[in-house]
Amino acid sequence: MKTWKSNLEETKQRYINWWNHKGIILNMWEHFQEGVQPHAEIVPPAPAKDLSQKWFDPQWRAEYLDWYVAHSSLKADILPVANTQLGPGSLAAILGGVFEGGEDTIWIHPNPDFTDEIVFNPEHPNWILHKELLKACKAKANGHYFVGMPDLMEGLDVLAALKGTDRVLLDTVMQPEILEQQMQQINDIYFKVFDELYDIIREGDEMAFCYFSSWAPGKMSKLQSDISTMISQDDYRRFVQPFIREQCQKIDYTLYHLDGVGAMHHLPALLEIEELNAIQWTPGVGEPQGGSPKWYDLYKKILAGGKSVMACWVTLDELKPLLDHIGADGVHLEMDFHNEKEVEQAMRIVEEYTGSSTSVNTNEHQQDADLAATGQERICIREEQHEEEDKLQPLYEAIVAGKLEPAVEITRQAIAEGVAPQMIINNYMIKAMGEVGQRFQDGKAFVPQLLMAGRAMKGALELLKPLLAGSASTTIGKIVIGTVKGDLHDIGKNLVASMLEGCGFEVINIGIDVTCDKFVEAVKENHADILCMSALLTTTMMYMKEVIQALEEAGIRNQVKVMIGGAPVSQGFADEIGADGYSDNANTAVAVAKELIRVIRA
Repeated sequence: MKTWKSNLEETKQRYINWWNHKGIILNMWEHFQEGVQPHAEIVPPAPAKDLSQKWFDPQWRAEYLDWYVAHSSLKADILPVANTQLGPGSLAAILGGVFEGGEDTIWIHPNPDFTDEIVFNPEHPNWILHKELLKACKAKANGHYFVGMPDLMEGLDVLAALKGTDRVLLDTVMQPEILEQQMQQINDIYFKVFDELYDIIREGDEMAFCYFSSWAPGKMSKLQSDISTMISQDDYRRFVQPFIREQCQKIDYTLYHLDGVGAMHHLPALLEIEELNAIQWTPGVGEPQGGSPKWYDLYKKILAGGKSVMACWVTLDELKPLLDHIGADGVHLEMDFHNEKEVEQAMRIVEEYTGSSTSVNTNEHQQDADLAATGQERICIREEQHEEEDKLQPLYEAIVAGKLEPAVEITRQAIAEGVAPQMIINNYMIKAMGEVGQRFQDGKAFVPQLLMAGRAMKGALELLKPLLAGSASTTIGKIVIGTVKGDLHDIGKNLVASMLEGCGFEVINIGIDVTCDKFVEAVKENHADILCMSALLTTTMMYMKEVIQALEEAGIRNQVKVMIGGAPVSQGFADEIGADGYSDNANTAVAVAKELIRVIRA
């Protein structure tokens, strides 16, 4: 390579050491250009005409990335890599998912025509786009920098992008054998796609990966299963671990992206994969970043398990304390640099550890069987029955167990016998959903079980709705719920909606990417008591304030209570923007909503 990075060979050696659990790498995920002397006089392309050209025009992106790398700092172990991302999990787009370019990223929407058949079409335009983009970038790079492997992702995350998260989670319960078959089909296609793209981008045998801007002397990949935060350890070992293991066996160097505190209970299963080289930790929105002392013990467990570790968004003042506590062997630092002066300061700190044995004694940090214990107890029907229990107790148990057909049949019989609909709802359905919610909050049930219970409850409730028409006591209250503009996440919002409906509220779910006007219109049309808003991104949560202002401008703010939630949201933020309520999970959302209704009715 005629690389622009003068110390590339030294960086390569440090990567080789790191893959073998030795030494330190000082890198950063994204590049910065401020104050950097260009490596070549590259002129940027004309501004993109629209989002389509920005993301999906191979020639424009190749020219832009050529300029971008030429003007980026490559000090320390910062790698010269062209970021060819086509969205997180672009294998889903290759398999038929729908691309949508946003300002800062690419979204991949479920395919409305997906029929559970995993098919690789070599003529699909999204597959052709991947190859054309990489070829255009490789030609433009001319050996000056690496062309990164796009973030294809795999397994459950790809399937969720194809058919929707809710459906995948339900499949873990309703059709587990088919789900296993689909995981294997996705893995088989993954290897075919990966190998063909590798042949385009490789430099000899070497390659770089876009995500975390990393390098290896052979094939490498970043692996993950973000959806697994919502499943049990047993389900992880069934639907995720075998396929991650196969990837680790077939790819030379592998890094697992462990994303969020909700995923920590799967660490023991990851450490069981002998072939896995390294684990990267992303704390998630609302948590301190990777250099925080909060994560020292986690890093020690990973290192003690024989894996190298990658800590992300470490700040300069966190660097030395971090290395003092976890040692300096097998540590990849993705720093939060802003200029080359900070890079040089970090290099001086790292030099203090180079060549000296500063690894901590990790014997005391062997895998703890209780790490993030979640109590893998599954929801089940209680075996002990008492003769004095009434005839509708099986309805409660069917909903708790997530059994749709029994719940519907028992409800149908109760209606035929003249049981009052309100008694069925209040004494059995609402109590059952409350029990499921409590188990979920206690870590004794997971999202699939919550979805199954909601499905059973809704099926039974449909039989009762015609009998409740016109009743003043039909519901506790009426709620409009949606995810704010710019945010396409819906699983958390849907869970809250299911819990609210299951506990006696009438819920109008208006979907994702909802504008101020649509929120206001829905509140007016439905005479809502409460408006619930969800956001999963720090960039979209501020839109909640705009919605509240829109309610005020429409003259209806005093007619509706506003409740907010989502990963980046807090009680402090709710107070700041003038929301009336806040919840951080589906179960407590019900309690908050009931309290707001109590205030309204007072």
